[in-house]
Amino acid sequence: MTFPKRTHWCGELRKEHVGSEVVLNGWVHTVRKVGKISFVIVRDRTGVVQVVVSSKSPYYEVTETLAPETVVAVRGVVRPRPPSQINPELPTGEIEVELRELIILNRAKPIPIPIFDAELMKTTSEALRLKYRYLDLRRPEMQRNLFFRAELVRVLRNSLDSRGFIEVETPYLARSTPEGARDFLVPSRLYPGKFYALTQSPQLFKQLLMIAGFERYYQFARCFRDEDPRADRQPEFTQLDIEMSFVTREDVMGLVEDVMREAFGKTLKKELPDPLPRLTYSEALKKYGIDKPDIRFENFIEDGDENLRTTLNAEPGEAVRFLRFELRGKRPEALKEFIEGVLSREGGVEHYYVVRGGNALLSNAGKVEAELVRLLDLGIGEAAVISVGNYVKASETLGALRNSLGKYLELVRKDEYAMLWVTDFPLFELNEEGVMVSMHHPFTAPRPEDLPKLDTDPLNVTALSYDLVLNGYEVGGGSIRINNRGLQEKIFRMIGLTDEEMYDRYGFLLEALEYGAPPHGGIAIGLDRLVAVMLGHESIREVIAFPKNKEMMDPMTGAPGKPPEEHLREIKWLKINI
Repeated sequence: MTFPKRTHWCGELRKEHVGSEVVLNGWVHTVRKVGKISFVIVRDRTGVVQVVVSSKSPYYEVTETLAPETVVAVRGVVRPRPPSQINPELPTGEIEVELRELIILNRAKPIPIPIFDAELMKTTSEALRLKYRYLDLRRPEMQRNLFFRAELVRVLRNSLDSRGFIEVETPYLARSTPEGARDFLVPSRLYPGKFYALTQSPQLFKQLLMIAGFERYYQFARCFRDEDPRADRQPEFTQLDIEMSFVTREDVMGLVEDVMREAFGKTLKKELPDPLPRLTYSEALKKYGIDKPDIRFENFIEDGDENLRTTLNAEPGEAVRFLRFELRGKRPEALKEFIEGVLSREGGVEHYYVVRGGNALLSNAGKVEAELVRLLDLGIGEAAVISVGNYVKASETLGALRNSLGKYLELVRKDEYAMLWVTDFPLFELNEEGVMVSMHHPFTAPRPEDLPKLDTDPLNVTALSYDLVLNGYEVGGGSIRINNRGLQEKIFRMIGLTDEEMYDRYGFLLEALEYGAPPHGGIAIGLDRLVAVMLGHESIREVIAFPKNKEMMDPMTGAPGKPPEEHLREIKWLKINI
């Protein structure tokens, strides 16, 4: 097919183009007739422009057949709009294009979602949006999201390039080295009975690049994790992966601050504090109840005194913590439902109480409700949630509730970007079965002064780790790595790996550590989450071109699906029913 190629973008035409002949390629946005004139709004990714077709034009009758989203090529002359028709809300609102030629490149049938009706889109299900994602992506908001993402990636890449980093791609197909989630396994046709695993992160490869002597590495890495369905997780996601040699924790954190400050300045014209605020893990847990606090509002978590403990019959060793807040005009019933939803989702504690000045919000306050109100000194319009149980679990439950209430009660300063570091995490924690595991991953180095505690008090060993938090979301996590084989083997054994498992899974890394591994550390920044928070979106699906839904499926392509039978037959060792 031959057609006139665009000379200009629709959204770039201005008064200085008056008198010029232009060619536009795009989509029919709307068509309306006023008297003997047709006004065809043509759209491309830059915006819209009005094309005027008089009844004398040979294309006048053609405009009556133009359905929205029909693809066209338009040739015409730019002219000023009559003063009464100037639209100051449009960048192209002072001009219009007088049609000379119209070529229909592809007609469109009626579209199944109202992509250019903002009100109707609010009631359009996400399932329908994802099924017709290629139409959903025509919406200006979605295009802005992806253009912003591309701009941010460009700024981050240039920032790291200017600081002497090299971008290196690492394999997606590797062997299974579990990193906390299940691997996506890929059967090998050439080696029956063996599998590749899609990498959960480039962690081991980037450490090997440091051992190889590259010293400063980054990549925008695709990562794959076969996790259970959750509201805002994706089985594949993108992270900005950074690793550096001959560095301390302060060096890595300083580099990241500089890069983030540059990125926010160039993309959002926003300034971040210099330096970023810091909290230790213990401080964050005590004050905010969570290791990813939203510091755009106050409402700190408090510890109950002995009177409160006695009233609630708290056992020795149990924590009694509470979060106080104002109702801010919310109906008690609605607030009750919201709080119950968050607490149910978070779980973690056996006992919690919700009370307010005047009346109980939840029945489990029981007969002690009035006493709790008195002890907490709650006035009318005030409420509190009390959590009783394990200190970490009680704190984390209230911390998650605090972050959620900050948005629900509109406590947060919405125009603020509150970025901070949380540091000094424990090296180990106990999982639900009471087994000691790495809090982050087993390649994290402990603080040198805590090395003796590995043998005597491992749960109180502090890691050289750091998380980057933005507006209540963890957007990055990193650490200084272990660069000594003996220490790495010791950590593996402490988390329950047998020597056979250790050498089978990580033998290549252990051997590499013996050939001059420099001190090194780095960070992984979740690009999807970073973009979503910067643009004010709750869901990362809004900033990913073709995401999976909450059930980890793609309604558009039908993935996951059954492969062709001949493909399955090639994998001879699989027992399948065809």
